[in-house]
Amino acid sequence: MESSIPQIIVILLVGFLAGTICRVCRIPILPGYVLAGTIIGPSGMCLIGPGNQIEWLAEIGVVFLLFAIGIELSLEELRRSWRQCLSIGTIQVGFCLLVVAVLCRLLGFEIGTAIVVAMSVAVSSTVIVFRALTEWGYTAHPAGRRAIGILLFQDAAILPIMMWSAAIQRHGVGASSFAISAILLTIPLILAIPLLRLVVAHWIVPRLGRLRSTEIAVLFALLVLTTFGYVSHLLNLPVALGALAAGLVLNGNRMTKQLDALALPFRETFGAIFFISLGAYLNLDKLHEVTLGTLILCLLCLPAKAASLVVALRWSGLPWRSAVGLGAALLQMGELSFLLLWNGRQSGIVSGGLYNALMLVAVATLMATPILVYWGFRLVRGSVLEGQPNRRPGGESQLRKVVLIGAGPMGGHIAAYLETLGMDVCLIDQSPVNLQPFAQQGFRTICGDGRDTDVLQRAEILDATMVVVCVPDDSVATAIVKTARQLNPQATIIARCRYQSHRIALERAGANCIIVEEIEAAWAVQRFLQGL
Repeated sequence: MESSIPQIIVILLVGFLAGTICRVCRIPILPGYVLAGTIIGPSGMCLIGPGNQIEWLAEIGVVFLLFAIGIELSLEELRRSWRQCLSIGTIQVGFCLLVVAVLCRLLGFEIGTAIVVAMSVAVSSTVIVFRALTEWGYTAHPAGRRAIGILLFQDAAILPIMMWSAAIQRHGVGASSFAISAILLTIPLILAIPLLRLVVAHWIVPRLGRLRSTEIAVLFALLVLTTFGYVSHLLNLPVALGALAAGLVLNGNRMTKQLDALALPFRETFGAIFFISLGAYLNLDKLHEVTLGTLILCLLCLPAKAASLVVALRWSGLPWRSAVGLGAALLQMGELSFLLLWNGRQSGIVSGGLYNALMLVAVATLMATPILVYWGFRLVRGSVLEGQPNRRPGGESQLRKVVLIGAGPMGGHIAAYLETLGMDVCLIDQSPVNLQPFAQQGFRTICGDGRDTDVLQRAEILDATMVVVCVPDDSVATAIVKTARQLNPQATIIARCRYQSHRIALERAGANCIIVEEIEAAWAVQRFLQGL
């Protein structure tokens, strides 16, 4: 462990610098982590190299990331559309597996290699796509529900392949016999999750709530997480999949929000280590070992996956434009792809040259994902607007839209009240912690800066009848009001103002109603004094 401490320090320092640079330059942070890992890895400055301790920390990152995904998922939404999710997931994964496996066989790869490669290509990034859906406010959108359904089906479909690969590495078990046993073991595990979720929500959580102890609640969550991780390890599965199951078990009860907030710092920290480690795993010096067949396979596997995504999404009823856009957002190879390729390399199923080439493709798709997500979701949004031609800026609709910027205590109370009035509220905030409770309650939420035109457009401000600005900084509030007024001249804009001296600036920016905290506080004191 002591020999790994300098490498851990380097990873944390580089992560801090890369994250800061990305935030200042306003570019996606995850590709910055991967690029930073490549620079300090064996192919760059050789400051770190893949080792047992670094791999262990990276795996912890995946564990916390998937644990958070399990906590944040709305199983009620999936339960209502599970048949559709099952069908489109089967089409996407089956189509991609068939095409890529046939390509592998035609190029001379063995059947075991073809299966591992095809499955690693078929799987997308649950963490990145779910985060993007949350930031764009699409988790409750029909396209978002389809995307989440595909992601969950991919994670479940990879289980037998992962178990088969691990068994070959340990015991040399044949593919056909182990595939059957893997499926038989996976089915009861999946069926046990809803049952355990009910037990936790209706029996354990109420008793923990009476104790009123944050420490005991955290210990219970860690117990569930480590137990599921250990069971996954015993079944030759990635521990990260056990973490996803643990998150699903702890989902949907009154402790969920608290546990998610407590896990957030660990999730972000170890997630950064994971993506930096991915860059360090790349060994560009060995790309000369890549054969012509491997190069052809890498060039054709992504078009095959794109075709499978578009076909499945189009079959589910999405318009072509939405299907293409959502397919672009799901095009990347995911976290479990790396684990599957790594296990395949360790067991000898995947050769060194093929492993390095596919890892390079996987990292490249991750780095391109923010751009693909941006343009893909714009296509999805454009398709939605085209499908509703009667909607117009500031026009009347059956359900009035409200955009609320600032999800703090004040914004939270206002959002809850507006919902009781039957309004469609979309919340914008720069803190995912502030937004998480509202997302779990079914609100549309977007993580971003309210001064950003693109963020406001994602919130569908053009269709909003009202905009409420509840940020605590008057200068920021003025900039938000000005941008909102330029985008939607007809909307009613209500702004929070801390100091009376800033009221004129907000009026000039375009606010219709300004609530000044100084004046409201003075009136409250006056009313109190009058009652003495």
